[in-house]
Amino acid sequence: MQKKFMLLILAILILFASAILVGCGRDDMNATENSFNIFELIEKGSFDDITLSIYYMRFWLLTQAPVTLEQLIGGWYDNTGQLIGGWYDYRTVVTSQDLTEHRDLIKQLFTTELTPTKTESTIDARLYYVFEHKEHGEIFSFIAFAGGNVIVNGIEVKDNDIFYQVILPFLPEEIAGHIVGEQ
Repeated sequence: MQKKFMLLILAILILFASAILVGCGRDDMNATENSFNIFELIEKGSFDDITLSIYYMRFWLLTQAPVTLEQLIGGWYDNTGQLIGGWYDYRTVVTSQDLTEHRDLIKQLFTTELTPTKTESTIDARLYYVFEHKEHGEIFSFIAFAGGNVIVNGIEVKDNDIFYQVILPFLPEEIAGHIVGEQ
């Protein structure tokens, strides 16, 4: 009985070891580079399949509690299960053709050095924008709220004027003025 148990353990170990060796010997074990390169697209001036969605809510508008990103952009459900729209005052989606006209500004945004903060502020989302690629999803996201810091790609970082300058050409004059006044 003990001999059969030892043979079973040995067979399992051999099977496990061979699976590891076969897996490690595969050619695709090396890290492959992501085929999507935003900088290459910017240099070419091609923003095909990229959109920029912008959501804005007045910074000075008082609310009973901080505004979550989900509340700002919409798509959340109330207690009855009804889909609720966003609390934004203005929303726009910018297409690839309009983005191409401002490629230098966008390149400056994507090459800006991000400086993480040591704080964790409560988000009161008043301005949110996201660059998205049709196939690769979210490329860059930004959330602004009163208080000085901002969130870029999910990380709280020190504020920088380029975060606002990049979207001003796509906003109505009145809203752009409000945003510039908040900086």
